[in-house]
Amino acid sequence: MKPVVRRALIATVVVAAVPYLASMAYLTANEKGMIFRPDEFGGRVVVPIPDSLNLPSSRVSLTSGDGLRIVGLVVPVEDTAAPWLLYLHGNAGNVTSSVLPRFYARWHALGVNVLAVDYRGYGESDNRRPDEAGTYADARAAYDWLRAARHVPAERIFLYGHSLGSGVATELALHVQAAGLIIEGAFTSVPDLGAEVYPWFPVRWLASQRFANIEKIGRVAMPKLIMHASDDDIVPYAHGQRLYAAAQAPKEWVELKGGHMNAFLDDSAHFWGHAGAFVQRLRVELPVSESPPPGRQ
Repeated sequence: MKPVVRRALIATVVVAAVPYLASMAYLTANEKGMIFRPDEFGGRVVVPIPDSLNLPSSRVSLTSGDGLRIVGLVVPVEDTAAPWLLYLHGNAGNVTSSVLPRFYARWHALGVNVLAVDYRGYGESDNRRPDEAGTYADARAAYDWLRAARHVPAERIFLYGHSLGSGVATELALHVQAAGLIIEGAFTSVPDLGAEVYPWFPVRWLASQRFANIEKIGRVAMPKLIMHASDDDIVPYAHGQRLYAAAQAPKEWVELKGGHMNAFLDDSAHFWGHAGAFVQRLRVELPVSESPPPGRQ
């Protein structure tokens, strides 16, 4: 190869490689900011529950394992023996964002207490940059508060994780006792999802935040309810299918409609029929029936 041609080829490779490497560097530097989005859906402003919902609520301050102040929302019911739902939200907004108050109202109508918490950097919790380890610590603090401050028996606590919160709830389920685990709109892992969004980058190699549900769900012994909307445009339906296949019994699968956020509204009868029945069965110590495998999309 002539020197002039060789130099031209090298120059072409360099010109092509520089923006690619710069993009990789950008993804690495901004990874946490792309995963954790506390400033969306109303940001950090926690608003009152709408009066129209006629829903009792109060704020509670917890202390995470590293001393940070974590703030949660409690929606109680009158029955002192009622179960508790520990709700772990997704990557955007806070405990009162978007349709969440209506979500709590439906659980309240079913006679279930709700404790929803904002991770560090979210809502009124301490303004520390969130990360995977921090969300795990914050969820554990919420669970410990239920057990120690409210004296709730483990068999009356249900862990619920939506979207990013599915990774937090699944991790928590490996370390605590609870009546059951519910995950909705869950991904197999952040690297898996990232590789689908950015297929031309080595995301699995670059990612430091993993939330590896697919590696953990098979070790969760408690009963599991896995729900996923077939029209979810944020986390593909196939992620939920894979998680259900990897989970050990007892487990239950529910296919929903309503996208990533609104299945409890748009597919209301189906959603609450299964979610309510799951909690009620375990409340009276009946077994969870294993569903047939989810169909392919």
